[in-house]
Amino acid sequence: MRVLAAVILALIVSVAGVLAGAWWAPFVAGLAIGFVEPRARVAVPAGAIVGLLAWALPLVAVQLRYGAGASAESLAAIMGFGHQGAIPVILTLVVGLLLGATGAWLGSASRSLISPQLVKG
Repeated sequence: MRVLAAVILALIVSVAGVLAGAWWAPFVAGLAIGFVEPRARVAVPAGAIVGLLAWALPLVAVQLRYGAGASAESLAAIMGFGHQGAIPVILTLVVGLLLGATGAWLGSASRSLISPQLVKG
């Protein structure tokens, strides 16, 4: 239950950060999850999910409000993928996922360095 509350709080903070222009907010949220959760096998996937959702929710809101299809297709053409607008969107979501996962991994690893007793308990 504590893990779920931490993940929801981290998701709220990271979505608010991304909406405020702090694109790196999922990394910080993942860092907090990794430091709070003693099990890395739980913390890293939770951080990855938070990072993915922190970047996906604003993208969905932009798509619903303004329609981002033409922008995504233009970006795909600039990247050399023709007019396949899904590719830049997928790459964007992968960046969010990796930010959250690496933050959680680093938080989990630093937890054992700062206080080895916390890892055992």
